[in-house]
Amino acid sequence: MAFHPTEPVLITASEDQTLKLWNLQKTIPAKKSAALDVEPVYTFRAHTGPVLSLAVAPDGDYCFSGGIDATIRCWNMPHSTVDPYDSYDPNVLAATLLGHTDAVWSLSYLGGNHQQLLSASADGTVKLWSPISKSTTSNVGPQQLVKTFGYSPTSVGTAEEGNGNNNSLNVVPTAVDWVYEDPAHMVAGYNNAACIIYDIETGKSVVRMDTMQDNSSEKFGAITCVVSHPTLPLTITAHEDRHIRFFDNKTGKLAHAMVAHLDSVTSLAVDVNGLYLISGSHDCSVRLWNLETKTCVQEITAHRKKFDESIFDVAFHPSRPFIASA
Repeated sequence: MAFHPTEPVLITASEDQTLKLWNLQKTIPAKKSAALDVEPVYTFRAHTGPVLSLAVAPDGDYCFSGGIDATIRCWNMPHSTVDPYDSYDPNVLAATLLGHTDAVWSLSYLGGNHQQLLSASADGTVKLWSPISKSTTSNVGPQQLVKTFGYSPTSVGTAEEGNGNNNSLNVVPTAVDWVYEDPAHMVAGYNNAACIIYDIETGKSVVRMDTMQDNSSEKFGAITCVVSHPTLPLTITAHEDRHIRFFDNKTGKLAHAMVAHLDSVTSLAVDVNGLYLISGSHDCSVRLWNLETKTCVQEITAHRKKFDESIFDVAFHPSRPFIASA
């Protein structure tokens, strides 16, 4: 899920192969409770399999989705007042990015002057794209692929430039994000619990987070989600071993760790001011954390009584007092 940056609009991606746009102000009374129901006002169709990842541009003009079909789709954002019964508009699909050979699990978009997209895939690579090229009319194909980052299991500073075929260990990136306080860097989390900051220009790894506990060989659980703090040099990781961990971007040292849930942590989101963190888990709970004190200030159990199912994603609205969980 991802919110529109300014409007009360939510975009969701689903295993039903579609994305949907929800206008949170277009509510109808629910049949069985005092709550309000919202109907989707637009459905995005192009993926040929489950959609696994989503990102919205900070200007709200584009959104991006990645799926099991190994494609990344770039969409022109429909207006929130779009009529659900309007005829199909082929111009909503702005581009299709082809380059990955397996499912695309994670996307992160950097707006402003950069307008670049990061993608992490089950094919073992992270790719950097310039998805919206205003010059070309047919926005399809490899001209938008800027760089490929393979996993470098050795020491910091070795570039696995362009090939990404070093997947002998089945080490795959599960999550990726921009380092917002230094946009020349990005951070990727892996299924072997590695967490590495890369230089966007050189493709080299700059900092490798200290994901070994003390000096023992016992590794942390696989990373399921990684987010950069909006203002501090801090990387926050969610793990299958129920932990949320905080790493110093300069040294790679573990700054804080906490058992955050009763089961794997699946998702994280930080509010735009960097004061609060929300986390979702397979234990069906959503938890809100104060980032200064690292304490849980609220647990939301809305999902538990109905379905007793996992939380797959959480989101903060960038400018309105909304959070969302799926």
